[in-house]
Amino acid sequence: MAIRAKTVIFTILLVLGLLLRCYYTDWDKKLTGDEVGYNKMVLQLLHEGVYGYAPYAYSEKPNAFTTPGYPLFLAGCYAVFGYAGDRPPVVQIQALQILIQLICAVIMYRIARRMFAHTGISLLIMACYLLHPTFILSPMYLLTETLYGLFFLLFIYLLVRCAQETKLRWFLSLGVVFGICVLIRPTIVPFIVVLLAGVAVYGRKHGMAAVLKAISVITIGFAATMLPWWIRNWMTLDKMLLLAEQTGNPLLWGSYPFERSPHVDVKQDPAEMGRIAYERIISGFRNEFFTYLSWYSWGKLLIYISEIFPGLGYITVNKLLSKLITILHMIVMVIGLGGLMKIIILERRNAMYMMIALLAVFSILLYLPFSPTPRYFYPTIPLCFLGLGYLLSCTITSKGRPIKNEGNRA
Repeated sequence: MAIRAKTVIFTILLVLGLLLRCYYTDWDKKLTGDEVGYNKMVLQLLHEGVYGYAPYAYSEKPNAFTTPGYPLFLAGCYAVFGYAGDRPPVVQIQALQILIQLICAVIMYRIARRMFAHTGISLLIMACYLLHPTFILSPMYLLTETLYGLFFLLFIYLLVRCAQETKLRWFLSLGVVFGICVLIRPTIVPFIVVLLAGVAVYGRKHGMAAVLKAISVITIGFAATMLPWWIRNWMTLDKMLLLAEQTGNPLLWGSYPFERSPHVDVKQDPAEMGRIAYERIISGFRNEFFTYLSWYSWGKLLIYISEIFPGLGYITVNKLLSKLITILHMIVMVIGLGGLMKIIILERRNAMYMMIALLAVFSILLYLPFSPTPRYFYPTIPLCFLGLGYLLSCTITSKGRPIKNEGNRA
């Protein structure tokens, strides 16, 4: 594709993405759900210097109910943009998150360009991101999705970069960015084991010394990013808490098979909620094995794939159009997941493709124990787009394998 045509299409996509987000954003949106808790949390932090979260209320005392990534981002926005009473600078935060979404689209293009070395496929994946309802609507919410999406995509980009280049600065950046992802949404933290194992397995051809250096640098970057949070928890809460205490909340919500809105007292202590959840899960698998097995596998996965966060109400009230959009979303997701499965079967020797596919698998599996909300499928959608791009790349070649991308640059 000619450079001029690429530039024109690239620019049109970004402008269209910006206009869609500005048009469909509810600039007078009222805070609901977790947004209320975040708002009170940030106001308490700014006024009292107390970091603590409680659903729909002020915690009044420090806790580690949630990791600090997104609350500190909000606190910075409040400090920079100002706020009136208990009303946050919603419009300014929405505008900033729209800008973040556009940056995410550019990162998606650069990831695809590095993976597939094909401008057309890269622009298509960028278009998928910019035109998908989830990424059009999510910036209007004061929730973790948009900020996490930025660093998650940056992590994917660095993952691809490290697979193509063995420079230590990329591995250090990979560890730091992964740490930031964990500080925003900690569920992904077990992937660190897969990441380090992948470095060990695929880096053997460069020698054991190079492998140990890469693993050490990633670990240092990750630990350095997490260290302030660990120190804060030790000094403030008098205990060594690595992540957050909120696990019990979504775990309990997800322990009711095929119930979307179970009766759960959100004011319960997170530890107590976790205890109840584990009891329910253990008892359920003992007494209703197949019901719980189906719920914690295809049951929740079907919800993730078949529903679009945060819903299509802001885009259209036409049921037929909503159905068509949802069907198109499901088709793309299923095809993308198929591409990722093909990678696992055929590309086991390719570090770049395999790590992307394993990240997708973990992004799904790690959320299956928790409440069945399509919010949890948010980071998997871009990975499905890359799975789609992989299949397209395979169809372009006569051998049914992706375009060679050695030495390509985004």
